[in-house]
Amino acid sequence: MQKLQPLPSRKVEKRIVRQLIEAILFEGLMDVEKTVPELDDTLVTFTIFGKGQTYFCEGKITAFDRVRVKEESIRTLHPDGSSAETRMKELTEDLISDPEKRSLLIRELEQTALLVEWNEANLMPAISRRGFSYEELESEIWEGHPYHPCFKARTGFTLEDHAAFGPEARQSFVLQWAAVKREHSRIALLEEDEQGFWEKELGPSVFEQMLDELQARGKDFHEYTLMPIHPWQVQYAKAEVDKGEIVLLKTTGDSYRATQSVRTLWNASDPEKAHVKLSMNMVNTSSLRTLNTHAICAAPPISQWIADTVESDRYLKEEASLIILKEYAGVAYQPTEQTETKFGAIWRESIRLYTEEEEEAVPFTALPLIERDGMPFLDDWLKRYGTEKWLTRLIEVSVVPVWHLLVSHGIAVEAHAQNMILLHENGLPTRVALRDFHDSTEYHHAFLKEPSKVPEFSRIHEQFNNGEADEYYWMSSVEALRELVMDTLFVFHLSELSFALQERYGFSEERFWEMVRDAIAGHMNRYPELLYRNSLLHHTAPTVFAESLLKRKTKNEEAGGLRHLVTNSLAESQKRVYQKEN
Repeated sequence: MQKLQPLPSRKVEKRIVRQLIEAILFEGLMDVEKTVPELDDTLVTFTIFGKGQTYFCEGKITAFDRVRVKEESIRTLHPDGSSAETRMKELTEDLISDPEKRSLLIRELEQTALLVEWNEANLMPAISRRGFSYEELESEIWEGHPYHPCFKARTGFTLEDHAAFGPEARQSFVLQWAAVKREHSRIALLEEDEQGFWEKELGPSVFEQMLDELQARGKDFHEYTLMPIHPWQVQYAKAEVDKGEIVLLKTTGDSYRATQSVRTLWNASDPEKAHVKLSMNMVNTSSLRTLNTHAICAAPPISQWIADTVESDRYLKEEASLIILKEYAGVAYQPTEQTETKFGAIWRESIRLYTEEEEEAVPFTALPLIERDGMPFLDDWLKRYGTEKWLTRLIEVSVVPVWHLLVSHGIAVEAHAQNMILLHENGLPTRVALRDFHDSTEYHHAFLKEPSKVPEFSRIHEQFNNGEADEYYWMSSVEALRELVMDTLFVFHLSELSFALQERYGFSEERFWEMVRDAIAGHMNRYPELLYRNSLLHHTAPTVFAESLLKRKTKNEEAGGLRHLVTNSLAESQKRVYQKEN
């Protein structure tokens, strides 16, 4: 768990090195010997053999084989028996042979350190974030990704950019609105009336001002549509502006602030209005944050498909009250013979539209965190309700609906911590909201309950006509669906909470995952018609595949694939026994 407090720059590098080491061990990127001391069978010593150096550290192997290393124990061992602190650059150089990949990763790690150091030098975090609104929490969660070492890479951001557009800086800004030639754009709406859409999003007055500005420049709405651009992204528009394909407008609309993902913005002028997700030529954590045109076009029909599925399911609609934050509109600049666009936007519903008067919303990313007062974010809630009662309810409202959607309907969603929002009443979980479906939804045709309801992707965008299985949304196997859900919801999401509860309260991870397993089994017993379909997922197998997030940056995809086997904490007879390995 990361404590939110000012830290010296060397401490920042130590955290990056720790997460590098943890990912190397978890993904098997270096050879390793493990030893369990006789006096403490929960502690493992790791001797790690790089290409040129040998490293040593101590830590624990936790749920799903996630490795948790003691930061101060990491050392580089020298042939003469001496040791030194392991440095970020030397470890990266030892890890990656390819000069280009090595250089890219070092730059991302150095940028991560730079931005964290700026935060600590210039911003004062709150003593406690427990009373903050959902929107404010998007800025107040400074810690970044708890697993990926590039947790604040934000490539291309200067410190001035970070101060203006980073979520932690809490700054409001207006979008750069542009007019885009219709022949070079694509627009996707759940409602067919485009003019009505713009009047609703911009307000009639601002929309009219934009039309007047277009007319003053000798252009009109029949030839051009509208598109927002992130102010930082405008620097990439020079060629398109020079050609007249994009016209930058002076008229502005609402103010926005960045969420944790940086490129998704919440409306600071009216939080009930849509969040806007914008394409940015930036690498953050594991991927480039541009938006594919075909994914922008697919966002509204996929959202509607999932929302309709929930609406038709009595359990999901009435008992779970599962919220689907629909991506109801998208616009993209699509130049000739190019499918990945530098400019595009997706509008997604605000959680404020669904929150009942007595409910509060909180990002799932906040749950395992430690406040500056030294106590967990969850501390008051757990004391009020008891850890087991609170956790039982959390699993009931978060895990079971996502699993039901998969088993009953054959729809897998990427339910990682940023894609889920917890709603609660006075700290007791009530339900969850799911979001971000345009590039994180999968299905296997033979496993669908209602295959006729799947969006007709070939009609949505021509790019899908050439798509192979496992390339877009349709997978070649049921295993792929299980892998997506378990990987995002369990391996990289709730494992952070299970570890935090064990470390802080002594609530064992074995019990945590036993409760998850029992909740799924209990739900299946309530719906015996789903038992066979559930058995096809093999979710209690001894081992399961997990995505290799760091390997993506260190090796080519052909080098053994970007996944690896891990011990399954949901296995029926899971009981961790550490043995000495020589």
